[in-house]
Amino acid sequence: MDIGKQILNIRKEHQLTQEEFGRLFHVTRQTVSNWENRKSFPDLQILVEISNEFDVSLDTLLKGDSKMIKEMDKERVMGMIKHEQSITDFFTGAGTGIVVSCLFSPNSAIRTAAILVGLAMIGIGWYRKAIYDRKVIQFFNGHQDM
Repeated sequence: MDIGKQILNIRKEHQLTQEEFGRLFHVTRQTVSNWENRKSFPDLQILVEISNEFDVSLDTLLKGDSKMIKEMDKERVMGMIKHEQSITDFFTGAGTGIVVSCLFSPNSAIRTAAILVGLAMIGIGWYRKAIYDRKVIQFFNGHQDM
């Protein structure tokens, strides 16, 4: 049974409207409707709250809903991708900024050192991106139905 049906059954069993159920978990009636109709899924924290509130195990709530589990995996991976992208952008952006700003400085040992640091940062950013791109490709090749 999928999570939407589980939520619908729990709500009806406790004779709650969607609005009353939503109020318990600080969400709108429309959000509860979307859960029940599989248009969206509750986040893990809300699933734990539902489990606690209605004394239903998380195992019961989650088992059998492979679509939701895949969606949660996808969201987790996308969050990791965004985090990694921001780190990569920092290294490449800061390194580029350092190198470009040094182009307008007079020749000196400090300028040379700064250019080398900037180039190293760009290299680190590119290296991290190459490694992470491989991991992402491997993940999505293993989860092609996402």
